[in-house]
Amino acid sequence: MKTTRIVVPVSILAAVGLAVCLVLERQACLKLDAENEVLRQQLSKMEELTTENERLSNLLSQANARRQHPNGTTSTNVVTDKNREELARLRSQFEALRHQSNELETLRADTRATQDTLKQAHDAHRASRLISHNNPRGASDGSFQVLQANYGTDHTNLDVSAEINDRIRNGGLKMVANNNLGGDPDFGNVKSLTVVYRFGGTTLTNQFREGDVIILPPESP
Repeated sequence: MKTTRIVVPVSILAAVGLAVCLVLERQACLKLDAENEVLRQQLSKMEELTTENERLSNLLSQANARRQHPNGTTSTNVVTDKNREELARLRSQFEALRHQSNELETLRADTRATQDTLKQAHDAHRASRLISHNNPRGASDGSFQVLQANYGTDHTNLDVSAEINDRIRNGGLKMVANNNLGGDPDFGNVKSLTVVYRFGGTTLTNQFREGDVIILPPESP
């Protein structure tokens, strides 16, 4: 009884931590997609500014060439000054956009690093859970423990081990195999739930169809 009181809260805290990590990862992905769209728009503006920069440079070169002729000197100087001001303005905008582009690239790298960290934390949590299940301190007392659970079809499935462990009550599991475990991994097809568990010091595997009532460990007849 003491072991059960300690393990259940730890499992709940671990599941909550994993859920928070998954939510943060989803938010990071959405933020990265939005930032990528902004970056694409800014790159498009940069290309337009580059084209305009080249056009104004050509105009400036033509204006400088006209300054060599005696006729129209005053008007040519006015055009040249305006072109220089416009060119300086566009160059300033170009530099600002390039700086923003560099900042977005840095943010994208940070987001990827965050995603990698979240994935590593998820993998570490899963590995830790499997190790503790495969080497249970209380296995000799015949306690019920879920080692692995997968829900889905032959095409795709979900690891629902944490969700299944969260539903263990009073040393047993009573539930219905359905999409409430973690979503629908293969829409339109009948799913199955495969549960690998330890009971009485023995590792067993049971498989259930979607909609089946699950009672583990099996009740004695």
